[in-house]
Amino acid sequence: MGKAASGVSSLLCCPCRCLFCGVLSCLFSVLTCIFFSAGLVALVLYLLFRPHIIRATAVSGDISTFALTPRTWILSYNLSVGLQLQNPNKRIALRYHDVAAHAFYEGQRIADVSLPDFFQDTGETTTLEPVFSGEAPLVGGVAAAGFRREAAEGSTFSVDVKVTAHVKLKLWVITVPGPKPKIDCPLRIHRCNNSDHGTAPAPEFQPKECRVWF
Repeated sequence: MGKAASGVSSLLCCPCRCLFCGVLSCLFSVLTCIFFSAGLVALVLYLLFRPHIIRATAVSGDISTFALTPRTWILSYNLSVGLQLQNPNKRIALRYHDVAAHAFYEGQRIADVSLPDFFQDTGETTTLEPVFSGEAPLVGGVAAAGFRREAAEGSTFSVDVKVTAHVKLKLWVITVPGPKPKIDCPLRIHRCNNSDHGTAPAPEFQPKECRVWF
């Protein structure tokens, strides 16, 4: 009696089990086909366009004013930086928009400036020249101590300049949304009007490769 009931139960469940297995098998096949097709398309596009990450180099830096008021720790600054952005791609042109530069000192953001949108053809190099001028408070005694130390050691200051932007990729006649590059340039810039060393020549700015990531 028990065996008969078990056989009937198996017969009743078998169609449902087969249907469930068939749906899973079909879904797995569809997903596998989608992933395989997407991977194949990505591989073909990569081999066709050979994309390369942009290169950024800081080629100049100038500080005419960099002073900290005692007690209030207000930093007065006037600095400019020259950055060269190179598009190393041979088949992809780049269109930059919402470009902005940010200056940091002792890990604190002291200034932001907007830069004009621009188009960069294949293999082209573009120079950006952000200028930062104004005042900003330094929070905490550690930042103020860092300023006093660098001022006493020759007035060469550690300024971090970062650039952000949105990029569109031009592939022949098609323009598609691209990544959002972030450029980070930790620099050492000498204060030009430093009077502590008389007429001693200021150290020459050394070009520096910047870090680029997405």
